[in-house]
Amino acid sequence: MSTAADAYVAREAERFVADWRALCRIPSVSGDLAAIARAADWIEERLAPLFDEVHRIDIPGHGPLLAAVLHGTGPGRVALYTHYDVQPAGDEAAWTSPPFAAELRDGCVWARGACDDKADVTARLQGLQAWRSTFDGPPPFTVVFLADPAEEIGSPGLDEALTEHAELLHADACVWESFLRDDDGRPGIGFGCRGSLTLHLRLDLLRADQHTAFASVLRSAPLELMAAIGSMHDAAGAVVIDGFHDDVLEPTAAQLAATRSIPLPTAAVARPGVSPHPALPEDELRRRLVFAPALSLVTFVVGADGAGVVPASAEATIRFSLLPDQDPDRVIAVVRAHLDAHGFADVQLTEDHRILPAAAPIDTPFARAIVDAAADVFGDPVVYPVLIGAGPGRIVLDALGAPVVSPAGTLRPGGNMHAPDEHGAVADYLDHVRFSARLLERLAANAF
Repeated sequence: MSTAADAYVAREAERFVADWRALCRIPSVSGDLAAIARAADWIEERLAPLFDEVHRIDIPGHGPLLAAVLHGTGPGRVALYTHYDVQPAGDEAAWTSPPFAAELRDGCVWARGACDDKADVTARLQGLQAWRSTFDGPPPFTVVFLADPAEEIGSPGLDEALTEHAELLHADACVWESFLRDDDGRPGIGFGCRGSLTLHLRLDLLRADQHTAFASVLRSAPLELMAAIGSMHDAAGAVVIDGFHDDVLEPTAAQLAATRSIPLPTAAVARPGVSPHPALPEDELRRRLVFAPALSLVTFVVGADGAGVVPASAEATIRFSLLPDQDPDRVIAVVRAHLDAHGFADVQLTEDHRILPAAAPIDTPFARAIVDAAADVFGDPVVYPVLIGAGPGRIVLDALGAPVVSPAGTLRPGGNMHAPDEHGAVADYLDHVRFSARLLERLAANAF
């Protein structure tokens, strides 16, 4: 199905790709306020002719949240969330071309932030241009555009900025930053998002490291801490802490059915001859991928500096991947109770970081519009009833009342997001622009 908006994208393709590359050339690494300001100016210049109101909401120490509103004739309101900060480039010698050159090579644009998330910024603005070119007057619903200056470092200040301006920026639903297209081109659509809770565990048992001559009569901090962490999960990796699962939102029949078409990350992660998964049926693995909270060991540090000693201390960082409606405070409480009940009362427990999970329904007009638009442009989508990654979507849900959905965009699994030689294909990018326009068309058709 081809539309007038598709024809507009085809005519303007060269200009659209040039704009994408221009934004990628601005090295807007989180915290580099001069570069962040340059990127904000660039985006604001392109927001001004498309929206009725454009606001720069300062987040001290991080740069401006750009918030724009295009008023519609109907009651519906959709938010488009993007961010314009990027990860540091890292070792520039590991890049084939300079990380902020946005070189066009082999049909791709190569740059830090090319897909995460500058493709979203420009593709969504260009999709809005393409859609607006097909009619006169205001749109049938209101569009709110958000560009966050600090997502890569956890979106500090976003909650306060959105809460303060909630009357202006409230929305019925939010198109979050993009999810993946699989290697075969199938688009992923993630609803809501997981949360996360990172905890630091420390065990101090001796005044100092001791000679191994005493190993038979001294407690080992590393071994006891390993045992404490090991007691939190079973042989198949499931969390077995009493009360941990009590608040997990039960999936609906439709959500469970949707997991059956989700691909497992097998080929991309497996070593030859070694299964990367627990010995479980594939449908159970798919269910767990979406609907099972998880525990992972992030770091483990042994206090000893050399061999031949009994270490006095050990410390570890663990991360819980949380599902709606798990509360991090309650998780901390049940972890503490578990340690105490299983003989690990000496383990110290402190919180490092938390992100709240957020639920989003998959059976609304907004959800149907996203699925239909993805099918029109990319092909039949893979629906993730809960996005398998964590992010600040709960901030938008709480502050603006908008559940978040992450549709596929430009990024593919081999796009090296956050790594050297990050890139996106031009053909995928233009599909991204077309999808952005088609989504707005579908929302209008669905009387959003």
